Amino acid sequence: MADDGYVMADTDATRESQRLGLLEANRDPGTIVRLERLGVAPGWRCLEVGAGRGSIARWLADRVGPAGSVLAADIDPRFLTGMPANVHVRRFDVREDEPEADAYDLVHCRALLMHLHDPAPALARLARSLRPGGVLLAEEGDFGMYHYGNHPHGEELTETAHDAFKVMTRAGIMNAYFGRRLPALLADCGLELEGAEVDTAIASPGDPAYEFTQASALDALPRLIAAGIMPEASGRRLEGYFGRPRTVITCASLVAAWGRAPR
Repeated sequence: MADDGYVMADTDATRESQRLGLLEANRDPGTIVRLERLGVAPGWRCLEVGAGRGSIARWLADRVGPAGSVLAADIDPRFLTGMPANVHVRRFDVREDEPEADAYDLVHCRALLMHLHDPAPALARLARSLRPGGVLLAEEGDFGMYHYGNHPHGEELTETAHDAFKVMTRAGIMNAYFGRRLPALLADCGLELEGAEVDTAIASPGDPAYEFTQASALDALPRLIAAGIMPEASGRRLEGYFGRPRTVITCASLVAAWGRAPR
C-alpha cells in the first residue's frame, strides 16, 4: 500500500491512464448532465479537483469559453497534458492545500473525498473557495449494493469484498460507504443543499461500468493481498471471475450532491 494510503497511488502510469479512461466513459455522461443542469455558462471560473485525465476540465473549458477559466487540480497531474488555453493545471493536495477563497462559480470533485481519512476539512476548504452564490458539485462512491453475480463463487467474493471494504474504511484507506454521508456534509459546510441523487449500474462484460470495476479491482488486488486485506485464495478466485460470460456486477453507486454558497 502506498505511503499516502491511496490504493492506486503506485499503479503503472499506462494502466492507471487506461483505468481513468474507463472511469470517464462510465461516469462522464452523468456528470455532464448535472453540470448542464447547474447552468455552467460563459465567463464562469471553475475549479476541478482530482481532475484525473482532464475530460471534465476540457468540457468545462469549452462551456465557459475564453472569458472564463478552469483550474484543473490533482495531486498527480501527470495525465493533464494538452489542455485548452483557458485551463490551468496545478499540483494540489486536497488534504492540505487551500484553494483561493471566494474565487469560483463552480467547484467539482468526483471519487476523491472517499479516499481521504478525514474528508470533512477538505470539503470545507472547497466550500470556502466558492463565490457568493457559487455551487459545489461532489460525486462520491458508495459500495453498499456492490455484488458479484452469476458465478459459482459470486456470493463468497461479494462477502470477501465487503469485508475488505470495512477494513479499508476503518484504516482510512478508502471509505467504501462514504457516498451516503455526502449530502449532510455539504450542509455542514454552510452550503444550501439544492439536490442529491444516486446513480447505480448493473453491468455485464463489455459495459463501461463492468470494465472500470474490473480494472480497479485487479489493479488494487496485489496491494490488498500484500497488506493482508484480502486473502490470496480469494484474490485468485476474483481474477477468475472477471470476463466470464454472463457474470453480472451490481457496481458501486455514485452519490451526487450539490450545494450553493450564501449570496
